Amino acid sequence: MEILDYIILGIIQGLTEFLPVSSSGHLVLAQQILGMNPQGVTTEIVLHLATLISVLVVYGRDLLDLLREKRWNYIGALLLATIVTAALALPFKDRIEALVDGPQAVHYVGICLLVTASLLLLAELMEKRLGAVPGPDPLATPGWGRALAAGVAQACAVLPGISRSGSTISSMLLYGLDYGRAARFSFLLSVPAILGAVVLSLPDMAADTASGNVPLPALLAGFVSAAVCGVLAIRFLLVLLRRRRLYYFSIYCAAVGLWALLGG
Repeated sequence: MEILDYIILGIIQGLTEFLPVSSSGHLVLAQQILGMNPQGVTTEIVLHLATLISVLVVYGRDLLDLLREKRWNYIGALLLATIVTAALALPFKDRIEALVDGPQAVHYVGICLLVTASLLLLAELMEKRLGAVPGPDPLATPGWGRALAAGVAQACAVLPGISRSGSTISSMLLYGLDYGRAARFSFLLSVPAILGAVVLSLPDMAADTASGNVPLPALLAGFVSAAVCGVLAIRFLLVLLRRRRLYYFSIYCAAVGLWALLGG
């Protein structure tokens, strides 16, 4: 792969990791349809670390406030959601990886994107019906029930085409949380999720590095593009959430999902 290919992969990862359209689904489509096939697991880890930087740029102060103000209930809610995700998702990791590498991967992604589209639309409609009002404390604990729901939703997002941010934000909107707090919890929840994915991939990364299959200039270009696009994606999504425009992404996911099913 050339440097330009890594930059494109970084842009795809950065934008789709946080916009509710499924980064894993788009990467599968890019690899299967466009023929872009990054060499080795190192690329995946580097792009994930780049999106972690994006979260820290936007929400780093919130993370510091959680620790400085000893918001143990909020931290506990994040831990609960993370544990639930790991317990539900890890047993199916190998099966899902085999599914992604299979001949019907594009069609499976299409189905999952349609599920994401339906979930986003349902959450938008329910939020308008429930009319949740933002509270005075943006770091108020979302509650254990909502944290549990977010953990289950994040576990479902291990399927390419199910958006992690879309499913977690939607799950909390359906539980009556306002847009701002739902988005904040979702993005903060991505920190342990990304770190966990990186840790699980470290043995494969070590083997990849030992083989000399690590194009450093291209990886750096992909890292920068993913980090920058990740910050832009988070800020863009927050603007649309404040304007109650989540259904934009529902329309997009439905269109791409149908395209993957019918023309992929």
